[in-house]
Amino acid sequence: MNELDRLIIDRLTADARTSFRRIAAEAGRSTDTVINHFDRLVADGTIRGSTVVLDAAMIGYEGTAAFNIDAATAEGASPAAIMQTLIRMPNVILATRTVGQHDILALAVIHDIDHYARLGREIAAIPGVRGISSNLWPDGQEICPKYFII
Repeated sequence: MNELDRLIIDRLTADARTSFRRIAAEAGRSTDTVINHFDRLVADGTIRGSTVVLDAAMIGYEGTAAFNIDAATAEGASPAAIMQTLIRMPNVILATRTVGQHDILALAVIHDIDHYARLGREIAAIPGVRGISSNLWPDGQEICPKYFII
């Protein structure tokens, strides 16, 4: 990975809508060169996609909940199976394995405290979930991909 690759990643991580022309001007390179580097980063799997960051409050959500999940290994249950269930849940915006006190972290957008409680019960009922703890953030907290190193 060279300096131009790092610049492309930095700019697109900050704002996935940044134009190749703008990155090229900053780098002192041609737009075609930036596009070629981007295409290579996609082809080799360094860049796996891009995303839109939404203001959850603008689409009816009042907060974000973080669920720390402890997994139990049992017949048919595994952290991978729990993750697959989580990522299919409509309000879960991030699910990832963790190292440390808990096995999985799931972030979800919520409408209200009742929705938060209901979602917690749904997560607790997933086969293989041994326990959960959670935190709640009111609206106005920015959750965006640039804060996550995956």
